[in-house]
Amino acid sequence: MTRLGLALGAGGARGLAHIGVLTVLEQADLIPTCISGTSMGAIVGALYAENLNASDVAGKIWTYTSDPKFKSSWAPFIEGDDLDQERNFVQELRRNIQKRILTFKTFTSPAHQKTEVLMEPLEALFQANSIEELKIAFAAVAVDLWSGAPHIFTAGDITQAIYASSAIPAVFPPLHLGDKLLSDGGGPYRVPVKVCRELGADFVLAVDIPSFTLDREEFKSGIDIVMRSDTIARHRLNRMVLREADFVVRPDVENFHWANFAAADRIREAGEAAMRSALPALQECIKERNSIRYRFQSKLRNLIGDT
Repeated sequence: MTRLGLALGAGGARGLAHIGVLTVLEQADLIPTCISGTSMGAIVGALYAENLNASDVAGKIWTYTSDPKFKSSWAPFIEGDDLDQERNFVQELRRNIQKRILTFKTFTSPAHQKTEVLMEPLEALFQANSIEELKIAFAAVAVDLWSGAPHIFTAGDITQAIYASSAIPAVFPPLHLGDKLLSDGGGPYRVPVKVCRELGADFVLAVDIPSFTLDREEFKSGIDIVMRSDTIARHRLNRMVLREADFVVRPDVENFHWANFAAADRIREAGEAAMRSALPALQECIKERNSIRYRFQSKLRNLIGDT
């Protein structure tokens, strides 16, 4: 039988769509044998690898993202229209001040938040202490800021692994680990397809959380142009990586801000809708992969390759 693996991509709050994808797969009795994840994909993926129950994962994530301390740490990054709430003059004034402080911190310090703002909630999120305790094989992907190489966690402290994979540059401090300086892998290693294959999957379902749109943005500063250029580079790299996947699902979440955790329910629903729409085609692909004809052709190709 085909060993199904999930490669869950980065995406901040948009990555909560992974929960909807997992819900539909579970209902279809498509349980993965392994999961690789980056950033939010690592958080959701590790929770599923620990619980093997999408509903439990949703409950834990909802508690996690509803914590007032957690919500306040993301508020400065969200534009007013993304918060879906009325704002009075005092609230707008406070928000403008927050944005100025955020801009100043971005240019004068390595990170906007302290390590414990992310580390402490993660410690409360998992019952397992190590990756080895999870029910299925799992890997979290971070990037070493010094070497530029990926750092793949397949064993060891689970909180440390998830923190490293989720430490968004300029938002959370990178993690010092031996001779490495680890940060969010969502730049060059956005959807870890190859890592999933290395865990033992022979059929990789990649869940790609969109970050690139064709909207004509107004670039108000040089940093806006630099960030847009970086987004284009990451988008092109991601398209190349996704060619290695056997099946790709892209939830329609472009219109949600990457830090808008208040929209968690709608983002999850978008993940469900995308996976439900793609499910018949996925089932057909897996059926074909499991067929005798495919296995015979695969063995024949290997035999020819050996000669």
